[in-house]
Amino acid sequence: MERCPSHRAAIMAAVLALASTPALAAQDPFAPTPLVGPAPADGLPNLNGVWDNTTAPAYSNERSVREAFGGELPPFTPYGLERWLNRDLSLDPTGLCQPSGFGRILRAPNRIQIVQTHGMVVVLSELYWQFHRIFTDGRPHPDEIDPTWWGHSVGRYEGNTLIVDTVGMNDRSWIATAGLEHSEQLHLVQTFEQTGPDTLHITETYEDPIYFTRPWTIEYDMQRQEYDLMEYICLDNLNKGAEYYVPTPAEGNPAITGVPTDEPR
Repeated sequence: MERCPSHRAAIMAAVLALASTPALAAQDPFAPTPLVGPAPADGLPNLNGVWDNTTAPAYSNERSVREAFGGELPPFTPYGLERWLNRDLSLDPTGLCQPSGFGRILRAPNRIQIVQTHGMVVVLSELYWQFHRIFTDGRPHPDEIDPTWWGHSVGRYEGNTLIVDTVGMNDRSWIATAGLEHSEQLHLVQTFEQTGPDTLHITETYEDPIYFTRPWTIEYDMQRQEYDLMEYICLDNLNKGAEYYVPTPAEGNPAITGVPTDEPR
């Protein structure tokens, strides 16, 4: 049966109205990605969004470390103290474009973005364009872990707080810029407590029997911001000489062309 023009016009108007609704507009591949989404389930804190540390201790030198510990040094073991007294700040892994590790990345002077989903929380860092996964699906740590820069993190929710337990970190990262090192026995427990609509209170507890005589904790706040992470590629800022920035032409280079320069082509 042929529809009348007025009927067709009504159908077209309805289609256009539906297409302009937020639910369908969000499917536009060119629409901006919202930086803050809802929590993955009712009753959970909403950690989604971009966060900036507002009161995080810098730990950039010995004075700032002592200020955090009431004028004293951290509770070093004899070995930990020896390593501290002989530290070489030129070997800071972050200064060499190596990963920061999960604790230090939150206190870096760069923002992070948290993506909170069912069964996983992902932390994206503007610093060196790094990321870390926190499994919240109830899985335990593996019985055997090959140590890595970031380790293995599992999390659970208690009220408005995400509690993160991380093990399996290698000993190559630093806890702080001042030269605080750790061993592969480091056990890191962090809490992300939502204290307001756009505020988080963070605690970090470090336990490492090789470097410290007892666990110790630092705490600070983070503020959610309307901001999109910028790409930060460390190697673009590392002084590697002019040969790093000037491309090598393929012509005449046997490593690229596979043709020796002394043979006709």
